[in-house]
Amino acid sequence: MAYRKKLLKGINRGALIQRFNELGRKIMPTKEEIDSEIMDLWDEIFDLEDKSKEELDIKCAEWRKVEPRLDEGVDELIIHIEAMTGICDESMLIYKEVKEIKIRYKQQKDEIQAKIDALNKEKEKI
Repeated sequence: MAYRKKLLKGINRGALIQRFNELGRKIMPTKEEIDSEIMDLWDEIFDLEDKSKEELDIKCAEWRKVEPRLDEGVDELIIHIEAMTGICDESMLIYKEVKEIKIRYKQQKDEIQAKIDALNKEKEKI
């Protein structure tokens, strides 16, 4: 404890206050920094949408081989599958994989959107 007091005794009070202010600015970001972070998060959402589309395109190409009704559209086929029984196992497996892909990307986008909303609220406070 005495050693600590000796260290603090040698510190210039002005330098200590300036250092505190520097830390304070880092803790309280500016509107421009928040806007930049929001734009980065939107970029993440757009990247997720691109990745989701790529994954779904690959899975749908695989699905087309076993399910001819897919040409009517993925959403229409999903409605058809959920309403029917007697769908082949391979088609049901791919259907489940497509649904999981959609859910996973939606959850990731929702998490990022929540961060964006929080940053917008923080920006309004500034």
